[in-house]
Amino acid sequence: MNSPAFYDRQYLAHVAAVTDQWERALVGDQADAAVIPAGVAAMYFQDDQAPPFHPNPHFARFYPDDNCEQSVLLIRPGHQPKLYFHQPASYWYLPPTLPDWADAAFEVETHDDDEKLMKSLVGDIAGVGRVALVGPAESCDLNLPLDAVNPKGLVNRLQFARATKTDFELARMREASQVGVHGHVAARDTFRGGGSEFDIHMAYLAGSGQEESRLPYPNIIALNEHAGVLHYQHYDRTRPHPTHSFLIDAGGRSSGYHSDITRTYSANPGDAFDELVAALDAKQLEAVDAVKPGVPFVDLQVRMHQQIAEVLVEFDILRCSPESAYDRSITDQFFPHGLGHLLGLQTHDVGGHFATENGDLAEPPERFPKLRFTRAVAPGYVFTIEPGIYFIPSLLKELSDSDGGRDVNWPKVEALVPCGGVRIEDNVLVTADGVENLTRGAFAAVP
Repeated sequence: MNSPAFYDRQYLAHVAAVTDQWERALVGDQADAAVIPAGVAAMYFQDDQAPPFHPNPHFARFYPDDNCEQSVLLIRPGHQPKLYFHQPASYWYLPPTLPDWADAAFEVETHDDDEKLMKSLVGDIAGVGRVALVGPAESCDLNLPLDAVNPKGLVNRLQFARATKTDFELARMREASQVGVHGHVAARDTFRGGGSEFDIHMAYLAGSGQEESRLPYPNIIALNEHAGVLHYQHYDRTRPHPTHSFLIDAGGRSSGYHSDITRTYSANPGDAFDELVAALDAKQLEAVDAVKPGVPFVDLQVRMHQQIAEVLVEFDILRCSPESAYDRSITDQFFPHGLGHLLGLQTHDVGGHFATENGDLAEPPERFPKLRFTRAVAPGYVFTIEPGIYFIPSLLKELSDSDGGRDVNWPKVEALVPCGGVRIEDNVLVTADGVENLTRGAFAAVP
């Protein structure tokens, strides 16, 4: 982050673009200034230890470095953003260092005491007019009216705007994809070498060069039926015997920006589960190819369910037509989550349900209430495409008790339950005339 390569015109253009978005949002919300606290790490209950600090994403969009606890930004239309940088005098912990690039992007004040920092901030906003605070209010007590703390209209405009990435953000997300892919390759090789879930997790950390506390989200490392637990959270230290399958959902970070990548492998290349993985992979690529500016994401969701119906019939898992499987919602028991979500400073990035910058909602359809992304896609958006086919006992029980259960080849399903399920996930960027697959590009670059 402190290297000369980071400080360039692309970053300064990014700060200018984000500042412009904030100024327009402030005008739209009739506010005269915004205070953006980075935040403070919250201690564990009755403890003097805290989890690793992650800054307020609104702050991080301006200041892409985690070492900024208790720092604050002030945004005033017509003024350069002002950074109140907190650099405490401490011999217990190494104080943060102000990066070289900060002086070019912001007006900077450095404070070694939080009270002095707040006194300076309060002096600067005195008499300004209506001030909004966007972020964790408990870390920046300005005694503002309740309607000035994270005002809904202002936050809606900011979250809507975050979907469209600047060139700087896209560069970071390509780097995050590369970080994640290097970890995936190391994890895959460790799986093939006989490693346990714990072994694979540690190989991923080493391969991606990441600390566990700085991962974009906890790694999902799932062998066998654990792949059917969508957010499986453990790392068994003993490899199951026999081993049938391996699902890994793990990402990378670059300057706070995330990648989110999933791959699935059979322990026995060429078996029926391996063929199912290959079939879903092909459908996933078709779904990526269908991404075009203006396409409602809900249409992609529906199309993916129809394709999964085709796979389930092709593999003799269902004995009805694909159309009937979709129309009767049988596919929902095999694919119970959304096709994807916006991606950026947060893995499940914000603003996915906003139809307009004013916060008008595009509600998820009744059939897919958990869908995180309902907007029509547009150039500059980055999101995931992650279809899955799972064999989850509780959902299969629901299916068996329904009318659709009569069309299930239960012996085939029972043979696949020990494999858990399949998910393939890529991160894609909408371009002016189509799509760039950030994930496949990163995999292709690995020797």
